[in-house]
Amino acid sequence: MSGNKIALAVALALSLASCTTKKIGVLRSPSQRGEQGAASNNSGITTAEQAEEAKKLEAAKASENLKSQKSIALLLPFQLNHIGGMQPTAEDIKRSALALDFYQGFQLGLEELGEKGSKFNLQVIDSEDDNYRNTSLATSSSVKNANLIVGPIYPKEIRAFSRAIQDKNTLQISPLAATLASEFEVSNLVSLTPSIRVHSELMAKYVAKQFALGDVVLVYDIQDADSKQFLDSFMSEALGYNKDLQIKVVNSIAELNDNLVATGNNHIVCGTTNRNQIRTLLANMDVQTTEFGYGFKLYGHPNWAKLSFEDYMYMDRYELTLTTSTLVDERAEKTRKFDYNYKTKFQVAASDFSYKGYDAAIYFGGLLSKYGTDYVQYLVKESYSGISNDFSFDYFPKWGYVNRGIRFIVYRNNSFVRK
Repeated sequence: MSGNKIALAVALALSLASCTTKKIGVLRSPSQRGEQGAASNNSGITTAEQAEEAKKLEAAKASENLKSQKSIALLLPFQLNHIGGMQPTAEDIKRSALALDFYQGFQLGLEELGEKGSKFNLQVIDSEDDNYRNTSLATSSSVKNANLIVGPIYPKEIRAFSRAIQDKNTLQISPLAATLASEFEVSNLVSLTPSIRVHSELMAKYVAKQFALGDVVLVYDIQDADSKQFLDSFMSEALGYNKDLQIKVVNSIAELNDNLVATGNNHIVCGTTNRNQIRTLLANMDVQTTEFGYGFKLYGHPNWAKLSFEDYMYMDRYELTLTTSTLVDERAEKTRKFDYNYKTKFQVAASDFSYKGYDAAIYFGGLLSKYGTDYVQYLVKESYSGISNDFSFDYFPKWGYVNRGIRFIVYRNNSFVRK
């Protein structure tokens, strides 16, 4: 970690001194100058009385201002309780990095909304990545008075917090966990990260639409853990979108080759993330393409986006297509603007978690500002396309809100681009 980031963490530690809460400066507090008329020496009012009247005026304005603000509780695992002294260690910074980056992005998002007139009372709370702490926070006044709760982020924290909280009407945002919403069974939980099941469902729909007469869809399932997660219901989902689909599950390269067609495209869907298995599949496709003239379209697991395919000559020909829940276009104007503002304010470059924090603030803060306490009903009506994330929610009474904001990317010229 850079010295700048250490300095930021120290500042954050000091501002959250007792690991309680912090009110962020995006709030419009009454000005200390220019809002109170100059005292008149001829009014007969003493200086002390003028000062007392000024205090009352300030208090009244502050109270009115607070009423107009929307309260947000942001629960993140800074884990400041592990910092032994005033100077955090590299391990302390590493432990807090995710929370710090998300918080800073979230703060910039609220400040941007604040420039447009929105007012928020942001309570930043250290969840400490501790079950007992989260259980206690669920009944705290900062949480009880919140119009929106963002966090906690880890699955075990979410379970502890949601079991203890009594208000099931206020939305609880799960900003990072990719755990299936059905595993939590929290009716007011909003899961921002689409689960692997959502990726699979939307990929099945996409492949079904790509199918043409003479094609075949071959689901290459080597039956490892990742394949099971991604491909478990792929065939039934795809057939649900296109009953004329010619689709078959194959478990080996030999079986795949036996089912290739020369009349159209062979749509290969692969769910493994094992690099050796992927290498074997691609090598076979190269042989089948160059020696026998078969045509291929390739679809992979979302985590393939982390792999390099520079050594494979025919990848562009296969039009490798993936789903992703995060994709940052560094050339986009809004990305460049955010990167500049983030670097200027915090002296470090934005991370993926910074982008996620910003997108969450802009979307949910925007709804809260626009609709007030009625914002919940608009969650399934209004979608959002941000710097990193897309939000498009379905609601399930037992599981809460599930994000289906998936983007498709295709491999071209040694990199993935949005399709």
